[in-house]
Amino acid sequence: MCSDGVFWEHSWALIKPTFARTQIADLHLSTFDRHVRRLVGLIPVDGSTIDIQPLFARLALDSSTEFLFGESVGCLAPVTVSAEYQDFLNAYNCGQMVVGKRFQLPHWNALPCDRRFWRSCEVAHAFVERYIARGLDKLIDPLSRKSTPERFVLLHELLRQTKDLKDVRNQPMNIFLPAHEATGVALTNVFFQLARHSRVYTKLRKEINAAGHDDEPWTFERLKGARYLQHTISETFRLNPTIWTTIRIALGDTLLPMGGGSEMPKAPVYVRQGDVITFSLYALHRRKDLFGQDADSFRPERWETFRPSPWSYMPFSGGPRMRPGQNLVLAEVAYTIVKMLQTFKGIQNRDPVFEIVEVYKLNTDSKNGAKVAFTKS
Repeated sequence: MCSDGVFWEHSWALIKPTFARTQIADLHLSTFDRHVRRLVGLIPVDGSTIDIQPLFARLALDSSTEFLFGESVGCLAPVTVSAEYQDFLNAYNCGQMVVGKRFQLPHWNALPCDRRFWRSCEVAHAFVERYIARGLDKLIDPLSRKSTPERFVLLHELLRQTKDLKDVRNQPMNIFLPAHEATGVALTNVFFQLARHSRVYTKLRKEINAAGHDDEPWTFERLKGARYLQHTISETFRLNPTIWTTIRIALGDTLLPMGGGSEMPKAPVYVRQGDVITFSLYALHRRKDLFGQDADSFRPERWETFRPSPWSYMPFSGGPRMRPGQNLVLAEVAYTIVKMLQTFKGIQNRDPVFEIVEVYKLNTDSKNGAKVAFTKS
């Protein structure tokens, strides 16, 4: 995420097969279903209030650890092996908060981080290192290799390619953000919006139920074919992108084609080598000249005819640096929505605050979570 040059090319070559469409469509969703079923089983059906945000974080952790490390931590299981997952989530959130603030306030980088931050780094590293140790055991044990289904696991591939265990640890940590955070945050945002727009929930559920064929698996292609489902997800990512700002550093002197200021907005901008450019996806996605006069409103129907121009809609960034987990996140979010709407016929908002309140880390979370109540079909 923060590397460049040859090191970035090396990292990208290792990571890219993990997020190949075939990995998601043919293998991952079949295992992801188990985690979603566990999630649904933990949601009360008596109309009581629940903050769904922590459950989505646990779902994302179970899924991402299985996807990246070859085995799930199992924090949604009826009997969790240990509470290490909560220690890791707390440490990871703390680390994100500190790093995110230092991105937003770069002049603070001259100040040392506190002990809590460094302790959080130690906890997060130790969590991944335990998976590395188990991965090494599996690679050494021939019986374990034969019993493991043949699918690409990033950790196992890293262990085959390098003996540098620090590099093996850092690579999964580097992509844990798109593999874990984007899914959990996006699902929270989707149901935050659905709880406030019952019309959308009803229309979306009607589309899902009309698809029928409960015995037919919801594959990647089938999910992509559910148009209103995709429109709802796109509208959520537009209004509530999981990462609201992106930063780039100019490697050489260059010109941006427009943006010369309020007096000459279409004039070019000169950028010097070393200049730091920050752009806001939140502001971009709410521009009325791009998305219409109701750009601040949640209206999935806009995507029935709207086709964003290049670089006007990019919740996963764009160009060579487009986040590699895009297909994974979209598939997991869509699949979870389908299974939850098949189970629950209604949703109610139980949060007195209507608008989302943001908390800024490396990503952007809902500070108040998503307090809702469900009614079972």
